[in-house]
This record gives sequence, C-alpha cells and structure tokens, in this order.
Amino acid sequence: MALSHVLSRDQMIALGYYGSVTRLNARFRDLLKAGFVRRLETPFFSQGLYSVTPTAASVVGPQIAALLTNRSPSPRFLQHALTTTNVRIAMLDKGATAWRFEQQLWTSFEWQGRSFEVRPDGLAVFPTKHVAVEVDMGNMSHSRLQSKFDAYQTFVASRSLEQKWAISDLRVLLVTTSQARAERIGQLLQSVSALDFRCVPLESLGVRQVGSWS
Repeated sequence: MALSHVLSRDQMIALGYYGSVTRLNARFRDLLKAGFVRRLETPFFSQGLYSVTPTAASVVGPQIAALLTNRSPSPRFLQHALTTTNVRIAMLDKGATAWRFEQQLWTSFEWQGRSFEVRPDGLAVFPTKHVAVEVDMGNMSHSRLQSKFDAYQTFVASRSLEQKWAISDLRVLLVTTSQARAERIGQLLQSVSALDFRCVPLESLGVRQVGSWS
C-alpha cells in the first residue's frame, strides 16, 4: 500500500491481498486502530480509500518509510495513483507475473555529456517481456511527453537499461484517457520510432477511468 500510495477496497481484493470483504474489514479495523493506515474520506468516490501513515515506519522498513513523509493526497495525486493500480491489475490479468513500482525504478543516468531521468509509473514483468507503464491523465504537456520518451529511447540505446534495471529488453506503454488523445500522442512521438512504444486508451485494457474530484 505504501508503494501504491493509496488503494481502494476492491483493488486490494483484486490484487489478492484479501479473499473477502469480511476479512479485509477485520484486518483494517486493527490497522486503523494501530494508526498504521488512515481512511481518506471523499464524497466523490464510492469506496473508502486507504493510505499508510508515518506511524507504520517501523513495519515497512527505512527505505519505504522515507516515502511516507510529506505526502499530500491531492485530488490529482489520488486519481493518478488509483488509475495506475487499475492498470497494474489489468497487466496482471493479461499475464504479468510481477510488478515493480515507480520508487523501485526511478533512475538517472549520463549519456554523451547529458543527464537523463527515467521514472515510469510501473514495470509489468511478463515471462517474455518487460513493459514500462506510463499513465497519462490528459494533463501532460507535449514538451514533457517528448522529453520523457527521448529519455526512454536514450536509456535503451546507451545500454543504461541493462546497467540500471538488469534487463535487456523494454517495451513502453503509455495509457491515456481516450482514443483521440492516444492518436495525437502517437503522432507527436513519431520521433521515438527506435523505441518499442505503444499508446492506448484506458478502455482498450478494460480499465475504467477514475473520476476526478476537488
């Protein structure tokens, strides 16, 4: 939950953490009482949302504990985090055997005198491929998209992929809000043709878009 930022009840069950709502509710009564998690109340989402509190530092370990400070659950942050988890569930349903989180992947590297950063929202590990996942909620500018995917292309071409992530193949999947936006982004990023890249709408993966709220 700390690595996912926030999870809903149905997401935790879909991920296999709990076999039933009854079992989940019983465990979360204890977690809430201990102060390890908190419930985020919002009238704009049909279920309770849960996130880890700094009190859980002794349980999650020092590396993950460092992620729990100064985390502000803004509406846009929650929408993106919940959508990323929905994409993760879709990837697992399509045969992914593991998922690596943003915090486990975020890396910087140097190439030909320039500095680059790669920070996907997750990495879906399949038996024969690795898919870096980027989730766009319709608010990434063209310049940011171009910079992000230029970094991916350089990450692969410079062999930093093997050095940093210890893998030799990479596909990049950008999941966005609509078919029209997917087509526009695909046209924009024609310059990254050397990268194994696809841009698809959420609905093509069977992912329901999380509504926004304020």
